[in-house]
Amino acid sequence: MVKLVIGVIVGLACVAGLTLLIGFLLPASRTGQHDRVIDVSPAALSAVILDRASQPQWRADLAKVDIKSATQWTETTERGEVIAFELTSKEANRITMRFASSYGYHGQWEGRLNPTPSGGTHIFVTEQATTPAPIGRILARLFFNPDAFARQYLDALAAETQRRQTGETR
Repeated sequence: MVKLVIGVIVGLACVAGLTLLIGFLLPASRTGQHDRVIDVSPAALSAVILDRASQPQWRADLAKVDIKSATQWTETTERGEVIAFELTSKEANRITMRFASSYGYHGQWEGRLNPTPSGGTHIFVTEQATTPAPIGRILARLFFNPDAFARQYLDALAAETQRRQTGETR
């Protein structure tokens, strides 16, 4: 019986060690990208992106936004995750932010807003997130797809922009 218990303990230790090793071997950073054409000017699209207080109304994943200053705010997700943001650059065709999550990752977000000949905007979103903890890297790969998140954000942004253009109510 003692040999069985020791065997189980050694087996569990090996599994834990292997899991940790896999986490260390995974890259700490991941990048998600998506682009879309939205039928408003870059200035109008930038205004929607930077209207942080309204985002819980049009982003299904957000429970609330707390504005700290003109360049700093926190977003609380429906899951209870708190993400602190800082606006690092706001130009006519480019917005950049950095963020840090209560779930242990941090990174940068960039939106490039290129005018189209028809008067719309071709927006390119790139989000790079770094997860320092090896176990966090494994969990991030299992439960989070950065490309899908970027696509979901742009879908919601396009819908809100359309709603504002047409004057629809929520």
